[in-house]
Amino acid sequence: MKIRSIKVNYALNLLRVVSGILFGIITMPYINKVLGAESLGKVEYVNSIITYFLLLSSLGIPMYGLREVAKIRNDSYKRTKLVLELLSILGITTLISYIIIFGVILNLPYFFSYKELIIVLSTIILFTNFGAEWFYQGIEDQMFITIRYLIVRVLSFVLLFVLVKNPDDYLWYAFIVILSTVGANIFNILYLKKYLDFKDISFKKLNLKQHLKPALTIFVGSISVSIYLQLDITILGTAKGDESVGYYVMANKLIRFVIAIVTTIGAVMLPRLANLLTTDKKAFYSLVETALNYIMIFSIPSTFAFMVLAKDFTLLMGGNDFQESILTTQILSPIVTIVGLAYFLGYLVLFPLGKERIYTVSTIIAAVLSIILNLIFVRIYGHNATASIAVFSEIIGVVFMIVLGKSVLQKINFFNKSISIYIIGSLAISILLFLLTSLLASTELLIKVIIEISLAILLFVLILYISKEKVFFEVVNMIKAKLKR
Repeated sequence: MKIRSIKVNYALNLLRVVSGILFGIITMPYINKVLGAESLGKVEYVNSIITYFLLLSSLGIPMYGLREVAKIRNDSYKRTKLVLELLSILGITTLISYIIIFGVILNLPYFFSYKELIIVLSTIILFTNFGAEWFYQGIEDQMFITIRYLIVRVLSFVLLFVLVKNPDDYLWYAFIVILSTVGANIFNILYLKKYLDFKDISFKKLNLKQHLKPALTIFVGSISVSIYLQLDITILGTAKGDESVGYYVMANKLIRFVIAIVTTIGAVMLPRLANLLTTDKKAFYSLVETALNYIMIFSIPSTFAFMVLAKDFTLLMGGNDFQESILTTQILSPIVTIVGLAYFLGYLVLFPLGKERIYTVSTIIAAVLSIILNLIFVRIYGHNATASIAVFSEIIGVVFMIVLGKSVLQKINFFNKSISIYIIGSLAISILLFLLTSLLASTELLIKVIIEISLAILLFVLILYISKEKVFFEVVNMIKAKLKR
Protein backbone atom coordinates (compact mmCIF):
# COMPACT_ATOMS: atom_id res chain seq x y z
CA MET A 1 0.00 0.00 0.00
CA LYS A 2 1.49 3.31 -1.11
CA ILE A 3 2.07 5.70 1.83
CA ARG A 4 2.86 9.30 0.99
CA SER A 5 5.20 11.47 3.08
CA ILE A 6 3.87 13.47 6.03
CA LYS A 7 4.63 16.70 4.14
CA VAL A 8 2.50 15.63 1.16
CA ASN A 9 -0.30 14.44 3.44
CA TYR A 10 -0.14 17.66 5.42
CA ALA A 11 -0.34 19.72 2.22
CA LEU A 12 -3.40 17.74 1.08
CA ASN A 13 -5.07 18.00 4.47
CA LEU A 14 -4.28 21.71 4.64
CA LEU A 15 -5.82 22.13 1.17
CA ARG A 16 -9.04 20.59 2.48
CA VAL A 17 -9.06 22.73 5.59
CA VAL A 18 -8.29 25.96 3.71
CA SER A 19 -10.98 25.21 1.11
CA GLY A 20 -13.41 24.58 3.96
CA ILE A 21 -12.46 27.86 5.60
CA LEU A 22 -12.83 29.75 2.32
CA PHE A 23 -16.22 28.09 1.85
CA GLY A 24 -17.20 29.30 5.31
CA ILE A 25 -15.78 32.81 4.92
CA ILE A 26 -17.55 33.32 1.58
CA THR A 27 -20.87 31.76 2.57
CA MET A 28 -21.16 32.86 6.21
CA PRO A 29 -22.12 36.51 5.49
CA TYR A 30 -24.72 35.29 2.97
CA ILE A 31 -26.17 32.66 5.35
CA ASN A 32 -26.29 35.07 8.27
CA LYS A 33 -27.98 37.76 6.20
CA VAL A 34 -30.49 35.48 4.47
CA LEU A 35 -31.44 33.20 7.36
CA GLY A 36 -30.96 35.56 10.32
CA ALA A 37 -30.07 34.57 13.87
CA GLU A 38 -33.37 32.75 14.58
CA SER A 39 -33.46 30.40 11.55
CA LEU A 40 -29.71 29.79 11.79
CA GLY A 41 -30.10 29.05 15.50
CA LYS A 42 -32.92 26.61 14.79
CA VAL A 43 -30.76 24.52 12.44
CA GLU A 44 -27.78 24.59 14.80
CA TYR A 45 -29.98 23.66 17.78
CA VAL A 46 -31.33 20.54 16.07
CA ASN A 47 -27.88 19.73 14.72
CA SER A 48 -26.54 19.76 18.28
CA ILE A 49 -29.20 17.18 19.27
CA ILE A 50 -28.42 14.93 16.29
CA THR A 51 -24.74 15.15 17.19
CA TYR A 52 -25.45 13.33 20.47
CA PHE A 53 -27.03 10.43 18.65
CA LEU A 54 -24.12 10.39 16.21
CA LEU A 55 -21.65 10.21 19.07
CA LEU A 56 -23.66 7.54 20.88
CA SER A 57 -23.91 5.39 17.77
CA SER A 58 -20.23 5.80 16.84
CA LEU A 59 -19.04 4.38 20.20
CA GLY A 60 -15.60 5.94 19.78
CA ILE A 61 -14.94 3.83 16.68
CA PRO A 62 -13.74 6.73 14.44
CA MET A 63 -10.66 7.36 16.63
CA TYR A 64 -10.21 3.72 17.63
CA GLY A 65 -10.60 2.52 14.02
CA LEU A 66 -8.06 5.05 12.73
CA ARG A 67 -5.43 3.85 15.20
CA GLU A 68 -6.09 0.14 14.63
CA VAL A 69 -6.15 0.46 10.82
CA ALA A 70 -2.82 2.33 10.94
CA LYS A 71 -1.27 -0.61 12.79
CA ILE A 72 -2.34 -3.38 10.36
CA ARG A 73 -2.90 -1.48 7.11
CA ASN A 74 -0.48 -3.68 5.12
CA ASP A 75 -2.16 -6.97 6.12
CA SER A 76 -5.10 -7.56 3.77
CA TYR A 77 -6.81 -10.23 5.90
CA LYS A 78 -6.54 -8.33 9.20
CA ARG A 79 -7.55 -5.10 7.50
CA THR A 80 -10.70 -6.62 6.00
CA LYS A 81 -11.65 -8.40 9.20
CA LEU A 82 -11.21 -5.25 11.28
CA VAL A 83 -13.33 -3.12 8.93
CA LEU A 84 -16.16 -5.67 8.83
CA GLU A 85 -16.15 -6.00 12.62
CA LEU A 86 -16.28 -2.26 13.19
CA LEU A 87 -18.94 -1.68 10.52
CA SER A 88 -21.05 -4.46 12.06
CA ILE A 89 -20.92 -2.71 15.44
CA LEU A 90 -21.82 0.60 13.79
CA GLY A 91 -24.74 -1.05 11.98
CA ILE A 92 -26.26 -2.19 15.28
CA THR A 93 -25.73 1.14 17.06
CA THR A 94 -27.05 3.13 14.09
CA LEU A 95 -30.27 1.11 14.08
CA ILE A 96 -30.73 1.72 17.83
CA SER A 97 -30.19 5.48 17.33
CA TYR A 98 -32.87 5.70 14.64
CA ILE A 99 -35.32 3.71 16.76
CA ILE A 100 -34.87 6.26 19.58
CA ILE A 101 -35.09 9.27 17.24
CA PHE A 102 -38.22 8.15 15.38
CA GLY A 103 -39.82 6.29 18.28
CA VAL A 104 -39.25 8.78 21.09
CA ILE A 105 -37.86 12.19 20.07
CA LEU A 106 -40.33 12.87 17.26
CA ASN A 107 -43.26 12.01 19.53
CA LEU A 108 -42.33 14.50 22.25
CA PRO A 109 -44.50 17.67 22.04
CA TYR A 110 -41.48 19.95 22.58
CA PHE A 111 -39.91 18.78 19.30
CA PHE A 112 -43.03 19.01 17.08
CA SER A 113 -41.91 22.32 15.56
CA TYR A 114 -38.50 20.80 14.78
CA LYS A 115 -39.85 17.56 13.28
CA GLU A 116 -38.83 18.14 9.65
CA LEU A 117 -35.39 19.38 10.64
CA ILE A 118 -34.78 16.34 12.83
CA ILE A 119 -35.71 13.95 10.00
CA VAL A 120 -33.47 15.76 7.49
CA LEU A 121 -30.45 16.19 9.76
CA SER A 122 -30.66 12.63 11.13
CA THR A 123 -29.25 11.35 7.82
CA ILE A 124 -25.87 12.62 9.06
CA ILE A 125 -25.79 9.59 11.37
CA LEU A 126 -26.20 7.12 8.51
CA PHE A 127 -23.65 8.69 6.18
CA THR A 128 -21.09 9.23 8.94
CA ASN A 129 -21.21 5.74 10.44
CA PHE A 130 -21.09 3.89 7.14
CA GLY A 131 -18.73 6.37 5.47
CA ALA A 132 -15.72 4.78 7.25
CA GLU A 133 -13.71 8.01 7.12
CA TRP A 134 -11.51 6.54 9.86
CA PHE A 135 -10.38 3.80 7.46
CA TYR A 136 -9.04 6.22 4.84
CA GLN A 137 -7.35 8.31 7.54
CA GLY A 138 -5.76 5.15 8.94
CA ILE A 139 -4.29 4.08 5.58
CA GLU A 140 -3.28 7.73 4.96
CA ASP A 141 -5.05 7.95 1.59
CA GLN A 142 -5.16 11.73 1.78
CA MET A 143 -5.31 12.15 -2.00
CA PHE A 144 -8.63 10.33 -2.28
CA ILE A 145 -10.04 12.11 0.76
CA THR A 146 -9.05 15.49 -0.67
CA ILE A 147 -10.40 14.96 -4.20
CA ARG A 148 -13.88 13.81 -3.17
CA TYR A 149 -14.00 16.48 -0.43
CA LEU A 150 -13.34 19.28 -2.95
CA ILE A 151 -15.97 17.91 -5.36
CA VAL A 152 -18.64 17.97 -2.65
CA ARG A 153 -17.60 21.42 -1.42
CA VAL A 154 -17.98 22.94 -4.89
CA LEU A 155 -21.41 21.33 -5.29
CA SER A 156 -22.49 22.58 -1.84
CA PHE A 157 -21.28 26.08 -2.67
CA VAL A 158 -23.38 26.26 -5.85
CA LEU A 159 -26.51 24.77 -4.26
CA LEU A 160 -26.35 27.15 -1.30
CA PHE A 161 -26.83 30.24 -3.46
CA VAL A 162 -29.44 28.50 -5.65
CA LEU A 163 -31.62 27.03 -2.89
CA VAL A 164 -31.27 29.31 0.17
CA LYS A 165 -32.85 32.72 -0.49
CA ASN A 166 -34.92 33.61 2.60
CA PRO A 167 -35.37 32.63 6.28
CA ASP A 168 -37.96 29.97 5.33
CA ASP A 169 -35.31 28.06 3.37
CA TYR A 170 -33.66 26.74 6.53
CA LEU A 171 -34.53 23.14 5.49
CA TRP A 172 -32.54 23.60 2.29
CA TYR A 173 -29.71 24.99 4.39
CA ALA A 174 -29.89 21.88 6.58
CA PHE A 175 -29.60 19.72 3.45
CA ILE A 176 -26.50 21.66 2.37
CA VAL A 177 -24.99 21.24 5.86
CA ILE A 178 -25.40 17.47 5.39
CA LEU A 179 -23.95 17.54 1.89
CA SER A 180 -20.93 19.64 2.85
CA THR A 181 -20.09 17.65 6.00
CA VAL A 182 -20.82 14.01 5.11
CA GLY A 183 -21.82 14.00 1.44
CA ALA A 184 -18.31 12.90 0.45
CA ASN A 185 -18.81 9.70 2.44
CA ILE A 186 -20.88 8.33 -0.43
CA PHE A 187 -17.60 8.02 -2.35
CA ASN A 188 -16.04 6.34 0.69
CA ILE A 189 -18.67 3.60 0.68
CA LEU A 190 -18.31 2.95 -3.06
CA TYR A 191 -14.49 2.97 -2.95
CA LEU A 192 -14.08 0.83 0.18
CA LYS A 193 -14.28 -2.55 -1.57
CA LYS A 194 -11.00 -1.75 -3.35
CA TYR A 195 -9.17 -2.25 -0.04
CA LEU A 196 -11.09 -5.28 1.24
CA ASP A 197 -10.53 -8.95 0.40
CA PHE A 198 -13.46 -11.17 1.40
CA LYS A 199 -11.87 -14.41 0.14
CA ASP A 200 -10.93 -15.89 3.54
CA ILE A 201 -13.46 -14.00 5.66
CA SER A 202 -16.60 -15.50 7.18
CA PHE A 203 -18.98 -13.91 9.67
CA LYS A 204 -18.23 -16.75 12.11
CA LYS A 205 -14.64 -15.48 12.34
CA LEU A 206 -15.68 -11.95 13.24
CA ASN A 207 -15.06 -10.99 16.87
CA LEU A 208 -16.97 -7.85 17.77
CA LYS A 209 -16.44 -8.07 21.53
CA GLN A 210 -12.67 -7.46 21.37
CA HIS A 211 -13.24 -3.91 20.13
CA LEU A 212 -15.89 -2.84 22.63
CA LYS A 213 -13.73 -2.08 25.69
CA PRO A 214 -11.03 0.08 23.98
CA ALA A 215 -13.59 1.77 21.73
CA LEU A 216 -15.86 2.54 24.69
CA THR A 217 -12.95 4.09 26.60
CA ILE A 218 -12.38 6.46 23.70
CA PHE A 219 -16.13 6.94 23.35
CA VAL A 220 -16.49 8.21 26.92
CA GLY A 221 -13.80 10.81 26.22
CA SER A 222 -15.42 11.81 22.91
CA ILE A 223 -18.88 12.18 24.42
CA SER A 224 -17.41 14.26 27.23
CA VAL A 225 -15.77 16.62 24.74
CA SER A 226 -19.02 16.96 22.85
CA ILE A 227 -20.78 17.97 26.05
CA TYR A 228 -18.99 21.31 26.08
CA LEU A 229 -19.00 21.51 22.28
CA GLN A 230 -22.68 20.69 21.72
CA LEU A 231 -24.60 20.44 24.99
CA ASP A 232 -23.87 24.08 25.71
CA ILE A 233 -25.77 24.94 22.51
CA THR A 234 -28.65 22.68 23.55
CA ILE A 235 -28.85 24.25 27.02
CA LEU A 236 -28.55 27.75 25.55
CA GLY A 237 -31.31 27.08 23.01
CA THR A 238 -33.62 25.64 25.65
CA ALA A 239 -32.96 28.46 28.14
CA LYS A 240 -32.68 31.54 25.91
CA GLY A 241 -34.11 30.56 22.51
CA ASP A 242 -32.91 30.17 18.92
CA GLU A 243 -31.69 33.77 18.58
CA SER A 244 -29.11 33.40 21.38
CA VAL A 245 -27.92 30.19 19.76
CA GLY A 246 -27.45 32.13 16.52
CA TYR A 247 -25.26 34.73 18.24
CA TYR A 248 -23.14 32.08 19.95
CA VAL A 249 -22.79 29.91 16.84
CA MET A 250 -21.71 32.93 14.81
CA ALA A 251 -18.79 33.60 17.20
CA ASN A 252 -18.00 29.92 17.65
CA LYS A 253 -17.78 29.28 13.91
CA LEU A 254 -15.32 32.14 13.45
CA ILE A 255 -13.07 30.59 16.10
CA ARG A 256 -13.50 27.06 14.73
CA PHE A 257 -12.26 28.14 11.30
CA VAL A 258 -8.81 28.69 12.79
CA ILE A 259 -9.01 25.64 15.05
CA ALA A 260 -9.52 23.55 11.91
CA ILE A 261 -6.11 24.72 10.64
CA VAL A 262 -4.51 24.21 14.05
CA THR A 263 -5.68 20.58 14.29
CA THR A 264 -4.84 19.73 10.68
CA ILE A 265 -1.35 18.69 11.69
CA GLY A 266 -2.85 16.20 14.15
CA ALA A 267 -5.11 14.58 11.59
CA VAL A 268 -2.08 13.88 9.41
CA MET A 269 0.37 12.85 12.12
CA LEU A 270 -1.86 10.58 14.24
CA PRO A 271 -1.72 7.49 11.97
CA ARG A 272 2.04 7.98 11.47
CA LEU A 273 2.62 8.35 15.23
CA ALA A 274 0.59 5.21 15.95
CA ASN A 275 2.70 3.33 13.43
CA LEU A 276 6.04 4.72 14.76
CA LEU A 277 5.31 3.48 18.27
CA THR A 278 5.73 -0.08 17.05
CA THR A 279 8.94 0.67 15.11
CA ASP A 280 10.87 3.69 16.44
CA LYS A 281 9.99 5.38 19.77
CA LYS A 282 12.78 7.95 19.46
CA ALA A 283 11.34 9.11 16.14
CA PHE A 284 7.90 9.16 17.78
CA TYR A 285 8.94 11.71 20.44
CA SER A 286 10.84 13.80 17.89
CA LEU A 287 7.75 13.98 15.68
CA VAL A 288 5.57 14.80 18.70
CA GLU A 289 7.67 17.90 19.56
CA THR A 290 7.56 19.01 15.94
CA ALA A 291 3.77 18.68 16.01
CA LEU A 292 3.55 20.84 19.14
CA ASN A 293 5.47 23.69 17.50
CA TYR A 294 3.42 23.47 14.30
CA ILE A 295 0.19 23.70 16.34
CA MET A 296 1.40 26.62 18.47
CA ILE A 297 2.77 28.66 15.57
CA PHE A 298 -0.81 28.99 14.30
CA SER A 299 -2.82 28.99 17.51
CA ILE A 300 -1.01 31.56 19.68
CA PRO A 301 -1.04 34.48 17.17
CA SER A 302 -4.62 33.58 16.16
CA THR A 303 -5.78 33.97 19.76
CA PHE A 304 -4.30 37.47 20.01
CA ALA A 305 -5.68 38.45 16.60
CA PHE A 306 -9.23 37.40 17.51
CA MET A 307 -9.09 39.39 20.74
CA VAL A 308 -8.22 42.60 18.89
CA LEU A 309 -10.17 42.10 15.65
CA ALA A 310 -13.34 40.50 17.06
CA LYS A 311 -15.49 43.49 16.07
CA ASP A 312 -14.18 43.67 12.50
CA PHE A 313 -14.46 39.91 11.94
CA THR A 314 -17.98 39.74 13.38
CA LEU A 315 -19.36 42.71 11.44
CA LEU A 316 -17.76 41.46 8.23
CA MET A 317 -19.15 37.94 8.57
CA GLY A 318 -22.52 38.69 10.18
CA GLY A 319 -23.31 42.37 9.72
CA ASN A 320 -24.88 44.71 12.27
CA ASP A 321 -27.53 42.14 13.22
CA PHE A 322 -24.80 40.09 14.93
CA GLN A 323 -23.22 42.83 17.09
CA GLU A 324 -24.17 40.69 20.11
CA SER A 325 -21.52 38.21 18.91
CA ILE A 326 -18.56 40.63 19.21
CA LEU A 327 -17.96 40.17 22.95
CA THR A 328 -18.68 36.45 22.57
CA THR A 329 -15.90 36.18 19.98
CA GLN A 330 -13.44 37.96 22.30
CA ILE A 331 -14.36 35.64 25.16
CA LEU A 332 -13.86 32.58 22.96
CA SER A 333 -10.54 33.72 21.45
CA PRO A 334 -8.25 31.91 23.97
CA ILE A 335 -9.91 28.65 23.03
CA VAL A 336 -7.84 28.49 19.82
CA THR A 337 -4.64 27.94 21.81
CA ILE A 338 -6.30 25.88 24.54
CA VAL A 339 -7.93 23.47 22.08
CA GLY A 340 -4.65 23.23 20.16
CA LEU A 341 -2.87 22.15 23.34
CA ALA A 342 -5.70 19.80 24.34
CA TYR A 343 -5.67 18.21 20.89
CA PHE A 344 -1.92 17.76 21.09
CA LEU A 345 -2.01 16.17 24.55
CA GLY A 346 -5.04 13.98 23.95
CA TYR A 347 -4.76 12.82 20.36
CA LEU A 348 -1.07 13.06 19.54
CA VAL A 349 0.50 11.93 22.83
CA LEU A 350 -1.85 10.10 25.18
CA PHE A 351 -3.94 8.38 22.52
CA PRO A 352 -1.09 6.78 20.49
CA LEU A 353 0.60 5.72 23.76
CA GLY A 354 -2.55 3.87 24.79
CA LYS A 355 -3.18 6.33 27.66
CA GLU A 356 -6.65 7.28 26.45
CA ARG A 357 -8.02 6.73 29.97
CA ILE A 358 -6.17 9.86 31.14
CA TYR A 359 -7.75 11.83 28.31
CA THR A 360 -11.17 10.33 29.11
CA VAL A 361 -11.02 11.13 32.84
CA SER A 362 -9.87 14.70 32.11
CA THR A 363 -12.66 15.35 29.63
CA ILE A 364 -15.29 13.84 31.95
CA ILE A 365 -14.25 16.22 34.73
CA ALA A 366 -14.35 19.18 32.33
CA ALA A 367 -17.71 18.08 30.90
CA VAL A 368 -19.39 17.67 34.31
CA LEU A 369 -18.13 21.11 35.32
CA SER A 370 -19.43 22.54 32.02
CA ILE A 371 -22.92 21.13 32.55
CA ILE A 372 -23.17 22.43 36.12
CA LEU A 373 -21.95 25.93 35.23
CA ASN A 374 -24.17 26.16 32.12
CA LEU A 375 -27.26 25.18 34.08
CA ILE A 376 -26.47 27.85 36.70
CA PHE A 377 -25.37 30.81 34.58
CA VAL A 378 -26.81 30.51 31.03
CA ARG A 379 -30.34 31.56 32.00
CA ILE A 380 -28.91 34.74 33.52
CA TYR A 381 -26.07 35.72 31.16
CA GLY A 382 -27.01 33.91 27.93
CA HIS A 383 -24.53 33.23 25.13
CA ASN A 384 -21.64 35.08 26.79
CA ALA A 385 -21.90 32.74 29.78
CA THR A 386 -21.83 29.79 27.34
CA ALA A 387 -18.63 31.15 25.78
CA SER A 388 -16.92 31.78 29.14
CA ILE A 389 -17.79 28.31 30.40
CA ALA A 390 -16.50 26.71 27.17
CA VAL A 391 -13.09 28.36 27.66
CA PHE A 392 -12.93 27.50 31.37
CA SER A 393 -13.90 23.86 30.75
CA GLU A 394 -11.20 23.44 28.11
CA ILE A 395 -8.58 24.85 30.51
CA ILE A 396 -9.65 22.41 33.24
CA GLY A 397 -9.41 19.51 30.79
CA VAL A 398 -5.85 20.48 29.80
CA VAL A 399 -4.76 20.90 33.43
CA PHE A 400 -5.98 17.44 34.36
CA MET A 401 -4.34 15.86 31.29
CA ILE A 402 -1.00 17.41 32.29
CA VAL A 403 -1.33 16.36 35.93
CA LEU A 404 -2.56 12.80 35.29
CA GLY A 405 -0.21 12.23 32.34
CA LYS A 406 2.87 13.72 33.99
CA SER A 407 4.90 10.49 33.75
CA VAL A 408 4.61 10.20 29.96
CA LEU A 409 4.70 13.94 29.27
CA GLN A 410 8.07 14.50 30.95
CA LYS A 411 9.87 13.46 27.77
CA ILE A 412 8.36 16.38 25.86
CA ASN A 413 9.86 19.87 25.99
CA PHE A 414 6.79 22.13 26.22
CA PHE A 415 8.59 25.40 26.91
CA ASN A 416 11.13 25.48 24.11
CA LYS A 417 12.61 28.53 22.42
CA SER A 418 10.07 28.47 19.58
CA ILE A 419 7.09 28.81 21.92
CA SER A 420 8.67 31.93 23.46
CA ILE A 421 9.14 33.43 20.01
CA TYR A 422 5.47 32.76 19.14
CA ILE A 423 4.30 34.56 22.29
CA ILE A 424 6.56 37.59 21.71
CA GLY A 425 5.52 37.75 18.05
CA SER A 426 1.84 37.51 19.00
CA LEU A 427 2.14 40.37 21.47
CA ALA A 428 3.79 42.46 18.75
CA ILE A 429 1.06 41.83 16.19
CA SER A 430 -1.69 42.53 18.75
CA ILE A 431 -0.16 46.00 19.35
CA LEU A 432 0.03 46.56 15.60
CA LEU A 433 -3.59 45.46 15.10
CA PHE A 434 -4.80 47.69 17.92
CA LEU A 435 -3.16 50.69 16.23
CA LEU A 436 -4.49 49.73 12.79
CA THR A 437 -8.10 49.46 13.99
CA SER A 438 -7.93 53.16 14.90
CA LEU A 439 -5.92 54.35 11.90
CA LEU A 440 -8.18 52.52 9.42
CA ALA A 441 -11.48 53.31 11.16
CA SER A 442 -12.94 55.08 8.10
CA THR A 443 -11.74 52.42 5.61
CA GLU A 444 -14.24 50.05 3.95
CA LEU A 445 -14.54 47.01 6.25
CA LEU A 446 -13.39 44.27 3.87
CA ILE A 447 -10.34 46.26 2.76
CA LYS A 448 -9.61 47.15 6.37
CA VAL A 449 -9.60 43.49 7.46
CA ILE A 450 -7.41 42.47 4.51
CA ILE A 451 -4.85 45.18 5.38
CA GLU A 452 -4.92 44.28 9.09
CA ILE A 453 -4.39 40.56 8.51
CA SER A 454 -1.75 41.09 5.80
CA LEU A 455 0.39 43.45 7.90
CA ALA A 456 0.02 41.24 10.98
CA ILE A 457 1.23 38.19 9.03
CA LEU A 458 4.15 40.15 7.58
CA LEU A 459 5.22 41.34 11.04
CA PHE A 460 4.93 37.84 12.52
CA VAL A 461 6.95 36.33 9.64
CA LEU A 462 9.60 39.04 10.07
CA ILE A 463 9.91 38.21 13.78
CA LEU A 464 10.23 34.50 12.97
CA TYR A 465 12.90 35.28 10.37
CA ILE A 466 14.95 37.56 12.62
CA SER A 467 14.81 35.08 15.49
CA LYS A 468 15.72 32.18 13.14
CA GLU A 469 12.79 30.13 14.39
CA LYS A 470 13.15 26.43 13.56
CA VAL A 471 9.68 25.57 12.18
CA PHE A 472 9.59 28.68 10.00
CA PHE A 473 12.91 27.84 8.35
CA GLU A 474 11.87 24.20 7.90
CA VAL A 475 8.88 25.41 5.88
CA VAL A 476 11.00 27.93 3.94
CA ASN A 477 13.60 25.30 3.05
CA MET A 478 10.89 22.86 1.99
CA ILE A 479 9.38 25.48 -0.34
CA LYS A 480 12.84 26.29 -1.79
CA ALA A 481 13.48 22.60 -2.45
CA LYS A 482 10.15 22.26 -4.24
CA LEU A 483 10.84 25.35 -6.40
CA LYS A 484 14.26 24.04 -7.43
CA ARG A 485 12.63 20.90 -8.80
